[in-house]
Amino acid sequence: MFAVIYQGYIKSGRESEYREAWNLVARYFVKQRGAIGSCLHRTPDGLWLAYSRWPDKKTRDASWPGENAPSTELPLEIRKAVLILKDCLDQERKLPEICMEVIDDLLVTLTKK
Repeated sequence: MFAVIYQGYIKSGRESEYREAWNLVARYFVKQRGAIGSCLHRTPDGLWLAYSRWPDKKTRDASWPGENAPSTELPLEIRKAVLILKDCLDQERKLPEICMEVIDDLLVTLTKK
């Protein structure tokens, strides 16, 4: 399994818009591009984290075409939503993307039993 975490602070008053765009993008990647799921978190200090899960890195890399987001290979509605997500982020407080390979996952392990 492969996971990607996007993190950042949302501009004041844009939280609802961010959530709506995130839902659109996350659902698209689950239904059309092979993602296993996605989850949106907010920390008490206002940091937002979007966590997506993929069966493997190869599937994730193939599902996100091109280096520059949003790729023209994605549907127009999804490209627009990605641009909204980017615009909602406070660029002054931007944090890097974190990629991790799941080594052990009790959520998956325990639900299979």
